[in-house]
Amino acid sequence: MKNLFTLVLLALFANSFANYSTPGTGKNWNLDSLVAYSGGNVTLSSGNYLFNDTIVISVSDTVKVTSNATMKFAGSVFVDIFGVFIVNAPDSARITAQDTTIKFLGLKFEDQSDGSYLRRLIFEYGNSIRMLDCDITIDNCIIRFNTLNSSFASGAISLFRSNSIITNNKIYRNRRSAIVSGANIASSPVIENNLIYENDTDNANVPQINFGATGPATMIIRGNTITGLYTNSGGISFLPVGTIPYVIIENNIIKKNRYGIAVAGGSSNFYINNNVIDSNNIQGSPSLGGSGINFNGTATQNSIVTRNIIRGNLWGITIQGTAKPNMGDLSNADTTDIGLNEIYNNGNSGKIFDLFNNTVDPIKAENNFWGNGNADTVEAHIFHKPDSTVLGLVDYLPLRSAKLNLTILMEAMYNPSLNMLARKDTLTVYLRETSSPFLIRDSAKSEIDTLSFTGTFNFTNAPSGQYYIVARHFNTIETWSKAGGESFVSGGNIVSYDMTSSASQAYGNNLKLRGSKFCIFSGDVDQNKTVDASDLSIMDNDIILGISGSRITTDLNADGIVDVTDLSLMDNNSAVAVSTINP
Repeated sequence: MKNLFTLVLLALFANSFANYSTPGTGKNWNLDSLVAYSGGNVTLSSGNYLFNDTIVISVSDTVKVTSNATMKFAGSVFVDIFGVFIVNAPDSARITAQDTTIKFLGLKFEDQSDGSYLRRLIFEYGNSIRMLDCDITIDNCIIRFNTLNSSFASGAISLFRSNSIITNNKIYRNRRSAIVSGANIASSPVIENNLIYENDTDNANVPQINFGATGPATMIIRGNTITGLYTNSGGISFLPVGTIPYVIIENNIIKKNRYGIAVAGGSSNFYINNNVIDSNNIQGSPSLGGSGINFNGTATQNSIVTRNIIRGNLWGITIQGTAKPNMGDLSNADTTDIGLNEIYNNGNSGKIFDLFNNTVDPIKAENNFWGNGNADTVEAHIFHKPDSTVLGLVDYLPLRSAKLNLTILMEAMYNPSLNMLARKDTLTVYLRETSSPFLIRDSAKSEIDTLSFTGTFNFTNAPSGQYYIVARHFNTIETWSKAGGESFVSGGNIVSYDMTSSASQAYGNNLKLRGSKFCIFSGDVDQNKTVDASDLSIMDNDIILGISGSRITTDLNADGIVDVTDLSLMDNNSAVAVSTINP
């Protein structure tokens, strides 16, 4: 009898803490409904909803949280969602632990929960948000401090055959990866515009975004900022058991991780575009990592790498195994692979390693900027066949250049009645930074045509950016382009700039109207950036000596003779103190 009584008590004890399932009758519930019907599994205390045991949202039922509610979960508790779970708080709802030293498991979305979404939710001090064979949305949430070590999941957001949408979130200081899917699990989510930082508090050998195989839908990782703190944590990694049909990684900032992007394993297709991959060197050991991008294939890997800035890493791009990324092929009619990367200042052990081809295959890397316009210097920063005969050759020529079509007129040389210049003449153009001290980043020379008044200037040293165009001619005033500078994309579209169309095209309106065209001022023969007495003295001497010939500095109108016509023009500009105007 005593034993029977004990068994009854144990049964009653077990039933009092049993999981609660909603009835599955197609009802819309809220948190107060769970308090009313869950038999104590969800209670309300001091304004907080306490989840004391696991809750099951049954198929066809919906639970909505549309207030700024705080939900506190007991240790090991989770919500198992077969129906629909919606969080859409006006400011922010919160799921947290009743005891932050014990923590809870989290949210588990099952295969019929596709209508679910989480919006403006703080999810903290648990383990994970899991998705199994379902597609949900996680938007504008904060997911942090989820450090429970459990077989429930390893990542703060864990996907299993899921194509969920993960956007506009802050995901930080979680135990392992921020977002994870298994090596042989085909998930293709969209991960956009998230701040992902300082995850992997265990400092394990895991990246912040960790994926294996993907499904037939395109996986997208776009517009995220991914920064590290723990020295073993990488940025983005793919190691599939299976295939990766297509992944787009673009417009991300990936900075201060152990490595930037790692693509390993089987057959894959990646489009890696317009990312900033900077200073992924925090572990500091070049034998263990530090690549901006690492390709390490055991099967066919076809990747296009274009328009990225890859700098400050221990290695720029490293290629191993059977990987064969395309970093620029100008012979290809498909313009998605025309290079345009900026790969520079990546190195370790006192050497620059911007590209390391550790395969037997030739690699295309044309039309990129390598921090220098000198081909010999670029060659020294690329490790390939010339460094070891067993390696494949990297085709890195031509080097990328920024192009400027500049239309400009020199005052004294321009004849308004004929609408032409007296001769073709060489002009030097400098690209200067738009903030003090306005450093020169590049220079180029070109002839200005007598009829089109235009020259094409090629810049091979300046990375993409905003620059002042500074024109300098041997007997005119140095002239700067209008305030704010111009945007240059090296290797992209040609920048066209017309200094003849309006006075406002020059900084400080520093142009002179002749006929219908605006011109740069003539007369600065000593190039001290002003037309003054020193120029007049040189002019007087040359007139007295009867100097004549070709390209004489004091022959301002280029008629081959230094005479009073040149003197008159210089005198007029000196009288009004013509000089360079710059920021």
